[in-house]
Amino acid sequence: MLADRRRPRAVQCGCIDGHGDVPKAIAVRFRLFWSGAHRWRVTLALVVASLLWGSLYPAAKPALDATGPMQVTFCRVLLAFVSLASLILLRRGPGLLVQQLRTHWRAVLVLGIFNFAVSQILAMSAQSLLPASVNGLLNNTHPLWVAIASTLFSAPRRPGLLVGGSVVALFGVGLVFLPDLAFGAGRATALSPLGIALSLAGSAVIAIGTGVGRRVMLGGDPLAITTLALGAAILPMTVLTLANGGFGSILNAPDDVRLLLLYLGIGCTAINFALWYYGLKHTSAAAASAFQYMIPPTSVALAVLFLHEPISPALGFGTLCILVGLLATQRASAARRVAVQAAL
Repeated sequence: MLADRRRPRAVQCGCIDGHGDVPKAIAVRFRLFWSGAHRWRVTLALVVASLLWGSLYPAAKPALDATGPMQVTFCRVLLAFVSLASLILLRRGPGLLVQQLRTHWRAVLVLGIFNFAVSQILAMSAQSLLPASVNGLLNNTHPLWVAIASTLFSAPRRPGLLVGGSVVALFGVGLVFLPDLAFGAGRATALSPLGIALSLAGSAVIAIGTGVGRRVMLGGDPLAITTLALGAAILPMTVLTLANGGFGSILNAPDDVRLLLLYLGIGCTAINFALWYYGLKHTSAAAASAFQYMIPPTSVALAVLFLHEPISPALGFGTLCILVGLLATQRASAARRVAVQAAL
């Protein structure tokens, strides 16, 4: 009894044990609170990345008309690399970039060449053979491939919900990009098989890049790896730009186009991919890819607002399908995390 009286009041009331450790119940609550706050940060990063991706297409349209597709892609890669590399060098010096390159150089080459070069080449080649709506639909099917691959290799807790949600969201994408065909307007035309193959190949490249990015981000620094991947894409994009008109249109572009190029390089590429790979570091590839279903309705809405393009009556229903599919995919992906937290 005397020994018990000498113990601190906090120990007597059970706030801490005799060794000064936090009780298990408090530790569990703190862990759950931190996990929830962290999950919200990851979700916010993926949402902002998808919105920036959605703004890419209407923002790029005037720049494409003034310069060209290769020129716009080159500016995106170069400006994003310069901005992110400058930030890392100012904050942490060159050591981080050297260490990440030494550890993940293979993944850097894959992400740089495929995500920033090959996928864009395939998409633009398909664009010359397909209507823009069809190419936009087919090239944005990569979240579905990621979801199907995840069910085959990682066996999620609820694979049916994961695939079903992706299919519903993909149907919404189809309503946004193909409203006339979806509502039976009878304007269907014969499509180029080569164009379809190129567009789907571009979608597959993006899906592969998502899977590679997920694996490498688990053990790497998202900002540094994104910067290195951008650097790896500069040389091939320089060669492609020289072979398709050179840099004259960039140097002679009007001031408003130059501002758009800055936004495309810094906002839609540097910030965008940094947030995207941060999200990939902390969530599954399938769950992260589902957020990209927000891109089509965002692009359409911004095009209507700033470019005064006509709005389709299918946009509302397509957006609803996209959001329902997104929520279903997120729920299926989060099922295993909830079970783990409950076990704690």
